[in-house]
Amino acid sequence: MRTKLRPRISMAAAGASAAAALLVACSTPTTETNVWKSPTYAAGPMKNIAVFAGQMNESDRRTLEDGFVSSLARSGAHAIASYTIFPQSEAPPDAASIRAKLQSAGYDGALVSTLKGVSDQAQVAPGADWAGGFYGAYWGPGAPPAYVQTDQFVKFETTLWNPSSGKMVWSTTTQTENPTSGRDFVASLTGTVVPSLAKAGLIPSRQGQPVSLSR
Repeated sequence: MRTKLRPRISMAAAGASAAAALLVACSTPTTETNVWKSPTYAAGPMKNIAVFAGQMNESDRRTLEDGFVSSLARSGAHAIASYTIFPQSEAPPDAASIRAKLQSAGYDGALVSTLKGVSDQAQVAPGADWAGGFYGAYWGPGAPPAYVQTDQFVKFETTLWNPSSGKMVWSTTTQTENPTSGRDFVASLTGTVVPSLAKAGLIPSRQGQPVSLSR
């Protein structure tokens, strides 16, 4: 059974520097379950992006935003964490104020990554030895399975917005399986989302500089 992250994901294990995640091989798989791109967006790669993390506490927000900022920088985009612009300690600004501030500061993109839920899935494994697996399957008295493994799935939605038009230009829904720590989760999520953005042509793709955080 893996260590569980509850709906409010604790990322304290990531430490003070999210950049350290770039140096750690990530064994946690994150997969995209749904990807969408606006068919009308034609402005090219976004080079100045503000990163927002939603539905989490302040510490986790900072860790995830810093992780995206570092990963986007590796791709060649300039990014800034929203907590440096809009501290959570202050009253939340309205949507129009956020958009106006990003436009005035010259940001051509806003990346929003939001926690959508955490779910557990139990998998029953049958006995694998001769006595329990072979013999027990035919003549056994209905003994309980050898073990039950619980897998945890953390779901996020990440969207990219154009502050000038106020329109969403891209979105992906991801599922991360059995994250073992906050650092592991951030590396896996950003290491999947950022290359997907580059592949879609929405951020720079620096030639010869892999975007993946897995190295």
